[in-house]
Amino acid sequence: MVVVVLIGGGFTIVDEHVDFFEKHAPKLNAALHSGEISTSGDGEYVLTKWVDDRNKLDDDMKDGDWPLVREEMLKRKPYLEDLVLENEKFQRCVTVEADSHLDVNDPCESLTIHEAAPLIAEATRVEQEFFGFVERTTTVTPKDGTAIDQILDKQKEISRRLSEFHEHWQAKGCK
Repeated sequence: MVVVVLIGGGFTIVDEHVDFFEKHAPKLNAALHSGEISTSGDGEYVLTKWVDDRNKLDDDMKDGDWPLVREEMLKRKPYLEDLVLENEKFQRCVTVEADSHLDVNDPCESLTIHEAAPLIAEATRVEQEFFGFVERTTTVTPKDGTAIDQILDKQKEISRRLSEFHEHWQAKGCK
């Protein structure tokens, strides 16, 4: 019985301190949070990984012509694949929570369901759109230049909206 309590207590500590364990024991953190979202720590882990993946996709690139930029972007495909996976987990969890009406008396849950989830899904779609463009475009024509500018504008708009959401989230005292 004591062993069960100690294991459960250890899991609770790891679950509640996602950032600490991501920094000091990322493999343990990944193992504990790799399945579906079932705790707040799992949710925090999924969103942290989603943000990390998006940041890695959007990192500055080396200067160069299109073939060099394209090659560098194609190397980032694992981040896109993980971004999509984390978004899917998050969207499944949000659907269950919405169906359970968890947002009724919880303003933070309401923000998550009604604002964060659609915004994260849209941001993921825009990243997929950008990556699809990169995969299929071996040379850039003026028409392609216009298309990429439109996608980049969408990315900027999503970033602005995510920033506004984060400020709104913090103003409501959500964690």
